[in-house]
Amino acid sequence: MNLNNISNTDNINITNCETEPIHIPGSTQSYGYLLALNKTDNTIQYCSENCSKLFNKHLNQILGKPFSEFFNKVDVDAFSCYAAKTEDTVMPFAFSVDNQSFNVTVFSTKENIVMEFEPFTPEGLELPDLFFQTKRFAYTTEKSDNLQMLCQDVADETRKITGYDRVMIYRFDKDYNGQVFAESKIDSIEPFLGLHYPETDIPVQARELSLLKRISMLANVQSANVPLYAADENADNKSIDLSLSTLRSFSPMHIQYLNNMGVGATFTIALINHGKLWGLIACHHYAPKHIPYHVRLAAQLQSVFLSSQIDVRMVADEFELVKETDKKMDALQKILTGSEQSLAQEQTLVQLKNLLNADAIVIVYKETLYKNGLLPEDEKLKDLINWLDTSNNQGVFQTSKLADSYPQAASLGGEIAGLVYLQIGNQTKNGIVWTRREVEKTVNWGGNPSKSMNINSENKTLTPRKSFALWKEAVKGQSSIWQKPEIKAASVICSYIQHQFHLTEMQEEEISYLNLNEKLKKANEELFNMNWISTHDLKEPLRKIQMFASVILQKQTEIPEWVISNTLRMQSSAARMQNLIDSMLSYTKVINEEKQLVNIDLKGMLEEIKADLKESIEEKRGSLQWENLPVIQGTTFLIKQLFENLINNSLKFTKNDRPPIVIISSQLLDEKAMQDIMPNSEQDYYKITVADNGVGFNPAYKKDLFKMFQRFHGQQYIGTGIGLSICQKIVEAHKGFIEADAEEGKGATFNIYLPVKNIITKN
Repeated sequence: MNLNNISNTDNINITNCETEPIHIPGSTQSYGYLLALNKTDNTIQYCSENCSKLFNKHLNQILGKPFSEFFNKVDVDAFSCYAAKTEDTVMPFAFSVDNQSFNVTVFSTKENIVMEFEPFTPEGLELPDLFFQTKRFAYTTEKSDNLQMLCQDVADETRKITGYDRVMIYRFDKDYNGQVFAESKIDSIEPFLGLHYPETDIPVQARELSLLKRISMLANVQSANVPLYAADENADNKSIDLSLSTLRSFSPMHIQYLNNMGVGATFTIALINHGKLWGLIACHHYAPKHIPYHVRLAAQLQSVFLSSQIDVRMVADEFELVKETDKKMDALQKILTGSEQSLAQEQTLVQLKNLLNADAIVIVYKETLYKNGLLPEDEKLKDLINWLDTSNNQGVFQTSKLADSYPQAASLGGEIAGLVYLQIGNQTKNGIVWTRREVEKTVNWGGNPSKSMNINSENKTLTPRKSFALWKEAVKGQSSIWQKPEIKAASVICSYIQHQFHLTEMQEEEISYLNLNEKLKKANEELFNMNWISTHDLKEPLRKIQMFASVILQKQTEIPEWVISNTLRMQSSAARMQNLIDSMLSYTKVINEEKQLVNIDLKGMLEEIKADLKESIEEKRGSLQWENLPVIQGTTFLIKQLFENLINNSLKFTKNDRPPIVIISSQLLDEKAMQDIMPNSEQDYYKITVADNGVGFNPAYKKDLFKMFQRFHGQQYIGTGIGLSICQKIVEAHKGFIEADAEEGKGATFNIYLPVKNIITKN
């Protein structure tokens, strides 16, 4: 059988460093042995080169063979039960090979069950030690005043457990630059406490791997890696995922980095907070060092303890600031009102500024700036506020380095380096801006962060930096960082101000509405008087005009022809005016008169209407037909007027050569059917259709058809343009609606929708 060495031998250069596949190195560390079994048949698909020494067989005699050939049946059966467990197993499995005991840890990939063998050592913590470890942490938690003190205690305890020369609590910032937050070390080595390291020192692949495999150990930086082998038939499966491996070998870049630091062995434990990598417990030793499984487990317990306390301690550290901020908030709420005058008061502005420990504050309200503190000129402020308003969809923005976001930050000098902005109300240009000045500070780096990688000019390969000497960087253009209690206080006070202004605006609107209501009452009274004059007082002059016109026309032989012609026109105009006044009276009656509901038999009502219109129907040789008409609930005189108007329209708007035919029909539409017509409908309706074969109208006029004084057929048809408006008002008064459709020259159709169960109130 030919063997396939799957070690990753790719050179890391400037083009591929960010995608280095550190999870598939194809090799392991030398202190243990790795077997990968095929999940289907438990044959050995991969093995580390040193397995030949473990089993005293050539790799050709191991790869492709059943796993059961190399262990006794009792161990094989017991391991099958162990490997089948789906829950996490704390204790490793114990195997014996040639009378040598091994701890075996197991993990699964998509296709393999991976076994990692470590020689068993009796060293480590017994159960009582674990008990006292937990007890000591509880005591430490009680006596630690803040998060930094707690981290220091964890570093001390972890060094005591593991015996490493240096144990650091390494904390990440938002960009994954790291800082040594706490440190425990032997006396003979230089301290790293407080030093910062760029995010490239622990690249993104390594951070993601730490979330999967919480602990990693490099036992000997100088030891050569052990390659993994696969049989030729597995050559197409070039790699195996070792993300969850304890024995996984490390990136050549990382090995060189540790060599440059003079480190001989490392042990790292991830600190997780809210599912994200908060930091690391990083252990360094300046000689090779291997710690057994139980010691690693005890050290990992420290990380569990610390991770559980991160939020608690961060909140505790903020508690004093919260108390101070709450006091300021109480004082502010006592002096804040909903008036703009309160914003102009210096006391209010000063207290608002101090609420966030800001250097200055700007409030923009109704295009007016209210400000306190040292600030740039107003034009620059307005440009900044306009940018804040238009660039932040959520109406919230905060930064301690404005230059990273605002292109014109340099023009503000050092007066505004950081700010918190909150919008007052939605979709407005009102807002509050707290600002802080630039605070120059020095950051201590463990080596120059701009030279974290060296590039070989000949082959473009990368090497980590060689110098870790203290390198100081002066940081400009930044303000002090805004704390969570400050941001929360800003949000609360902004909401309070918004609420106060909203209340004031509502009170002002209420007063405005009261004033407007009074004006409307007076206007309605005046309109009522005008309506009375137009509909009653004008009737008498019109009657006299018509009467005098009749008198004149009775003496036609005594007056010239042109006088007769003009008198007839005057009489016709007076008649039209009379019709208009009568229509307006009808419209007013529909709006104002109290309505009484009764059951109305539409069939009987139409028989009455047909009798009333008998002469008009016979004169035009027309017909009025109906079918399937229901009994509806309504006001009798209004419903009768509705159908009289529609039928009269159908008789009026006809062609001389076509006898008018008016057909009235009805259909019951249940709630479900009404949803297609009126989506919010929750009841049944009658759909009553009045259709004719008259002149129709242009469908483009449908929207304007029911407006008052709208006429679409010129002067050849006599009318006032109010009839259909009256029809619409009658239907609406009965909690219904009316629609019209037509085709020019072919007739019109009016659909009336009235609720089956109706309740009419006085308009």
